[in-house]
Amino acid sequence: HVSPDIEDAMHQLCQHPRTQKDLLAWYANETGVHFRKHVLPKLSSWQQPVPRAEAQSLLAKTIGLLGEAQEYYLREPLTFLEKPSDPTRVAAYQDFQIKTIERLHVRVRQSLPLSRLQDTMASLFYQQMKDSLRDNGNPEVCLKRKECQCSLDVEFLLLVRLRQIGLGGAQAERAFAQAMHSLLKKAAIERRCFQVDWSGQTTVMPMLRKWVEAYVTPFVNRSLAALTGNGAPTMSEMDAARFASIAVANLGRRRTATIFDYVKSWPASTSAFLDIQEYLACMPHDKVLVCDSFIKQAKTRLLHAGASTTEILSIYANVIHSFRLLDARGVLLEKVAHPLRSYLRGREDTVAIIAASFLADVGPDGTLINADAEKVCADISNEVSNSALNAMDNEHKTLRYDDMDWTPDPIDAGPDYKASKSEDVLAYVLGLFDPEDFIKEVTTVLAQHLLQASDPEYVKEIRLVELFKSRLDATKLQAAEVMLKDVHDSVSLNKRINPARDTTRAHTEPPTPREIQAGIPDEGTTLHSLYTRYEGRMKPAQFHAALKLVAIKRQDLYFAKRTRLPPEPPHTPIPAPTAPKDPLDFRVQVLSSFFWPQMRANGFALPPSFQEREESFQHAFARLGNQRKLHFRHALARVDLRLELEDRTVEQKDVPVWRASVINALASPDWETDHSETSETTAEQLISHLQMDEELVLDSLAFWTAERILYQPLPTSGLYAILERLDMDVPPANTQPLKTQDQKSPHDAGDALLSSALVTSQTSLLHANAPMFQAFIANMLRNGGPKEVGGMMGITGMLRMVLPAFTFGEAETAWLLEGMEGRGEVRRRGEEWSVV
Repeated sequence: HVSPDIEDAMHQLCQHPRTQKDLLAWYANETGVHFRKHVLPKLSSWQQPVPRAEAQSLLAKTIGLLGEAQEYYLREPLTFLEKPSDPTRVAAYQDFQIKTIERLHVRVRQSLPLSRLQDTMASLFYQQMKDSLRDNGNPEVCLKRKECQCSLDVEFLLLVRLRQIGLGGAQAERAFAQAMHSLLKKAAIERRCFQVDWSGQTTVMPMLRKWVEAYVTPFVNRSLAALTGNGAPTMSEMDAARFASIAVANLGRRRTATIFDYVKSWPASTSAFLDIQEYLACMPHDKVLVCDSFIKQAKTRLLHAGASTTEILSIYANVIHSFRLLDARGVLLEKVAHPLRSYLRGREDTVAIIAASFLADVGPDGTLINADAEKVCADISNEVSNSALNAMDNEHKTLRYDDMDWTPDPIDAGPDYKASKSEDVLAYVLGLFDPEDFIKEVTTVLAQHLLQASDPEYVKEIRLVELFKSRLDATKLQAAEVMLKDVHDSVSLNKRINPARDTTRAHTEPPTPREIQAGIPDEGTTLHSLYTRYEGRMKPAQFHAALKLVAIKRQDLYFAKRTRLPPEPPHTPIPAPTAPKDPLDFRVQVLSSFFWPQMRANGFALPPSFQEREESFQHAFARLGNQRKLHFRHALARVDLRLELEDRTVEQKDVPVWRASVINALASPDWETDHSETSETTAEQLISHLQMDEELVLDSLAFWTAERILYQPLPTSGLYAILERLDMDVPPANTQPLKTQDQKSPHDAGDALLSSALVTSQTSLLHANAPMFQAFIANMLRNGGPKEVGGMMGITGMLRMVLPAFTFGEAETAWLLEGMEGRGEVRRRGEEWSVV
């Protein structure tokens, strides 16, 4: 009970500032002694690290204990407010009470480890927010509606109680901010709602921003109001936008952490790169983070000896597409592609695989047709088939003063940045190597392809050469154009020499003027569109001469003349001087040896009919007025043949002629006469009879044995005989050896031998011509003094200028010099070489 005297005394002490201050100090000291003696020992658990599982219970215990202590310490001051008094006394008592609470809260904060308390509260807030997202949302519904409706929630009574006991100030706000940061970094963006949209191929960033605006911002406002007691504070638009930017940046960094996987799965991962694009638009300074992250992942997972060159090229193509999407200017692409380009340049088979990929056939579904996946990159082949024949005008782009779309280089571009208008993969693939080296390799692969091509029109090959001319130096593609001309001229040459075999004469002979006149429409046509109809049948000069006879030009269009043309003479083909009686369809490809890569000339005896046809073709070729000399390359010849055995007939298509010579020799009457004592033969007898290399004979025997045309009566005797009936050779059951991974079938070995026989490899050329090159080097060093390997006037440069056959680089020159050094002919001093 508060007597009037006590109330008057309390009023006198509280109404004067000096006495109120002394009273507060005295009461704070009394409560402090009690707090340290009776309350603080019960909070000793805060002096040790708090396990996450015990955070909620410890915090609840602390709130209860401090709440009881605060209620106990305010019990006496509250007594004066229970009895009605005049307003002045009530104000004085309330002021005393408020200051008492403030001092009590200060003592509480000074008695507890604030950093540990903050981390514990943040952990508890985060766990409650995470659980609310799990309980209040349905990701399937969110994905269906394209809008996340998962709400956030915490125990607001907990926030109010923290504020009441003195733990709801700045410390609690920092703990809440820490929990929100962890939520937006992990739980919020890891949900199913914001995963990569693999089906819709759209970015989820707008949905994330909308969720932050609709659910996160109101939740933060309510929570801060409960913690601070300031009513309902409203977050500013800038702060709300910052929350959305934080969420977008966290999701973008999460995508960046696995960016290599998204590059590998392109274009299915387009939505992931759209998310990263939104992230970079929000955080432009993080472009370095994106580039460094991809480079680090690529060096760890791709740029090593375990990855094949085709795989690296395929991912390189995906890098071009994906990073072009991130940055259309190409700055990011230049930064991330540099390590891949450097690594690809160091691989020996890169140029060969790129060249083979340009010539590979692609099906409608994008898969390779009759191509080795380890030697051809399907992505590059698809790009070639889908590319347009438009020239690359990025060279000397800054010197084009009439370009109204010119823009300066970006300020964040590196020193190696080259602005390019071409955004396709071929531009970057062709820029991997020096154009001269690439053209040399492409010419070799194109030669092999032309020799094996089955399309008489060579449409794909013509388009490919035109593609190279539009993107590379056209003056250095003379050899490719000559090779195309050779195979085209060979088609027409065979039809002129042997017209009886011409089944497509109407589609391959040069068109007559009357045919050209009939093909001009009444509304007129352009020169280009008209010539495309007859491009493979006549040369441009002949077409222009015929067009002047039948058409008139008005502006840019040609119209047919209405004059009567003179009658055309009947076509009289040149007959072959001697027509063999056998039904052999003999065709020849006449190639200009100076422009084609050097080919192997394996000599061996041909069947008599082949020799007769060769002589007949040479006579007819000479009668046409050709001054060139023909040298037949038998190792390149292919035949279609039919074998008639006692119990079956076997047909073989596109067989190398050395295999046909071997089987023809075994079946010929001359062979039976010369070897009448036995019907069996050995490889040595065939080598001697046909004057054929041993590897070709062994390949033929293995091939025909695998086709069950030949067999070995005794497997260990080395004798072969023709298998006239299949029942003559019955292999024992379960005795066929298993084919291991390292073993190759006769077909595989034959294909490899055939490929090597078409065009001589660069290594073989170097070894074959090494004595000539080394003799030239010795004379050059003797007459010109010491020289270095590289440089314009170095040994390699001089070899290239003087010897057309030398098409090698500095590494091959060093190999030649090392061989001469081993024989004591030259010596090395520093970087210079001189004769001994």
